[in-house]
Amino acid sequence: MIDQRRTGALLSYVYIIVNTLTVLLYQKVILATLGESEFGLYQLAASIINYMSVMDLGFNNGIVTYTAKYRATDREGDMQKLHGMFKMIFWGIGLVAVLIGTVITLNVERFFGSSMTAAEIGKARIIMAVLTVNMGLTFGLSIYNAIIVACERFVFVKIVTILRSILNPLIMLPLLLVGGDSVTMVIVLSGVNVLCLFLNWAYSRYKLGINVRFRGFDKLIFGEIFSYSIFIFLAEIVDKVNWSVDQIILGVVKGTKEVAVYSVAATYNQLVTGLSGCISGVMLPGIAAMVARREDDKRINDLFIKSSRIQTYTIFMVFCGFVLVGRSFTLWHAGNDCVNAYYVALILMGGALIPITQTVAISIIKAKDKFRFRAILLAAMALVNVGVSIPLAMSFGSVGSAIGTAGALIVANIIIINIYYQKFCGIDMVRYWKNFLKMIVKLVIPAVVVAGIKLLFPLTGLMDVIVYGAVYVMLYSAVAYFLVMNSFEKELINKFVRKLLKSHG
Repeated sequence: MIDQRRTGALLSYVYIIVNTLTVLLYQKVILATLGESEFGLYQLAASIINYMSVMDLGFNNGIVTYTAKYRATDREGDMQKLHGMFKMIFWGIGLVAVLIGTVITLNVERFFGSSMTAAEIGKARIIMAVLTVNMGLTFGLSIYNAIIVACERFVFVKIVTILRSILNPLIMLPLLLVGGDSVTMVIVLSGVNVLCLFLNWAYSRYKLGINVRFRGFDKLIFGEIFSYSIFIFLAEIVDKVNWSVDQIILGVVKGTKEVAVYSVAATYNQLVTGLSGCISGVMLPGIAAMVARREDDKRINDLFIKSSRIQTYTIFMVFCGFVLVGRSFTLWHAGNDCVNAYYVALILMGGALIPITQTVAISIIKAKDKFRFRAILLAAMALVNVGVSIPLAMSFGSVGSAIGTAGALIVANIIIINIYYQKFCGIDMVRYWKNFLKMIVKLVIPAVVVAGIKLLFPLTGLMDVIVYGAVYVMLYSAVAYFLVMNSFEKELINKFVRKLLKSHG
């Protein structure tokens, strides 16, 4: 399974590259063909329906964790009961999601009648209806993705993810060029999603040989999963609030154009935060198995520090690069009307920078069943975020709402949660901070140097992004390799280069 984890992590980075290129180019075409208002309309409708994704009650995480534990302790019968029981539960949740989505769809005008035109309300109703059906099917078939992840078949998972990223723009771009609109976009998105759900089912059934059948309702297993999952569910609600509520607030108090600005910034932020999932996304099953076998905290901490260092190299490079050339890129990508997206993105990225280098710690506390405090803390943070973001959005638009979100994230996701990790979860955060601070003191040097060069030889537009972006990446890579990396990290790079040269030799 080590190869699956390593290859899965590598494919995650491939996905990030593919997804970044497709999303940014795709979004540029969308903004050019649809305009800010219709793009903002699509994002607003999608963010509302997206809230229903929390209705899985955290069970997906529970299934992954407990499937890994059952496999590690040879509890095959309990694993089969688990899968069959939650297949039925997920279809039930999917039905409820469809009913709730239908109610929301029929009442769009009540919520947004004051800030939308009649045409926008009509399209929003169609978009929400399609996404509601899509959400119902996603819930019903989500058990298969959880099974594949729990079995650590990360290569297949990442290939399907990459396929999804490529197919959406590949199908949609020609349709946009011949007059497609936001309704067309959501139909294509839903169709590709259903295809990927079917691939997960087929792989689980025919490749893994797992035939998910209802084998009765086991109260003991359900209670075990529910007590574990309920706080994952609470955290998922918080996550949706923190990353989606700003768009809804802006839609109510400012209109679709301000939503479009925030949505562009949110896209940039999501591309950066997605880098953290390349490693943490493949860690949960393995960490759950380690905890089930009662392995000591030292091994788990070594794993955490290794992963956090690797995440820091990538995420800090992208963040500093965006600081340097992000404004020119935003002007090229989204146009003058969305220039504020650069400042919104910087605020959101700054608030998330440290937490996304610590995501493996979340997998650790999930595996140790110590997630409760984090969920409660983040719920309190969400309430503060909403309370602060509303007046800030009314006064300063998208920039104000971003400040509210980032401030809440810093207090809860950095200050308080790091103390909790250290004191109560056996995670060595003192060691983490020593590594992090030593790294960034040197890793910030390339950004300072390139910023100085830019002052002497300023460029504008896409040339600024290409020239100074390339200079920065090369300088950053050299500083990271020669001044920051330890022997283990250098060997990872050396092995990759040797394999690359051998494959082309």
